Amino acid sequence: VVPENIIEIKDIEYKRIDSTSLQLDIYKSKDLVEPAPTLVFIHGGSWSKGKRSDYLRYLLDYAAKGYVTVTVSYRLVKVATYPAAVQDVHCAVRWIKAHGLEYGINPDRIALVGGSAGGHLSMMVGYASQYPGFMTECEGLDTISSSVKAVINIYGPTDLTTPYAISKPQTINFLGCTYDEHPEIYMEASPKTHISSDDPPTLTFHGTIDSLVPISQSDSLDVWLSRVGVPHEYHRLKGWPHTMDISKKVNA
Repeated sequence: VVPENIIEIKDIEYKRIDSTSLQLDIYKSKDLVEPAPTLVFIHGGSWSKGKRSDYLRYLLDYAAKGYVTVTVSYRLVKVATYPAAVQDVHCAVRWIKAHGLEYGINPDRIALVGGSAGGHLSMMVGYASQYPGFMTECEGLDTISSSVKAVINIYGPTDLTTPYAISKPQTINFLGCTYDEHPEIYMEASPKTHISSDDPPTLTFHGTIDSLVPISQSDSLDVWLSRVGVPHEYHRLKGWPHTMDISKKVNA
C-alpha cells in the first residue's frame, strides 16, 4: 500500500516503438520542495520476465527518505532481443533528464539501481553512456546524455563471454544467437567491455552461494574497476543466494 505521504505517478510513457508503449512510474514525498536526488530502479528476470512494480518496497522506502524514485519497463526478449533492452534504459534515463524537473527530479543527480538482469542493464548504461550502438531510438532526446552519477549493481552479470554464461539459455535468448555464431555480440553486451576510468562510482552486492549468476562475476568486476581507478564498494555477502533480497530464509 502506498502511504498517504507518498505521491505515486504511474504509467508515464517515455518511449513508443512500433506498437509497444514503454512506461515508468515515479514516487516522491509530498513534503518535497526542491529537485531531489533520484534512484532509477531496473527490474530483473533474465531479460525475459519481471515488471517494474517488483521494486515497489524500495521505491516507497527511498521516497520516504527524501529521494525521488523511478521504476522503468523495457522490452523483454519475447518482444525484442538485444540490444533493445539496453537501448530502452538509455532512452529512459534521457527522458528522465529531459522531463525530470516537472516531477521534482534533479537531472544532475541520478543513480541507477538494478538486480540480476537489471544490474546488467544498469551497468550497460552507466559504463556505456556514449556508446553509439545504444544511442538510437530515443526520439527527440538525441542531444541528451544518458550518463549517471552512480550505479548500484545487485548480483548482475558483468561478463557474458565466460564458458558458463555462453552456455546458459537465458543469455542465448537475450542475445538472439549463440556465442559461436556471433562472439562479438557477447563481448559488446558485456559491461566489462565498456569499463573505463571515467565511469560512475559503483556499489555491488552479491551473495557467495548465488547459483544463477556466479560470485566470480562480481569478483572480476571488483578487479576491473580497481584496475582503472573507478571508485567502488563491493559487498561479498557470505551465504546469501541469488535474489537474496526476497529470500524468506535470509530476511526472516
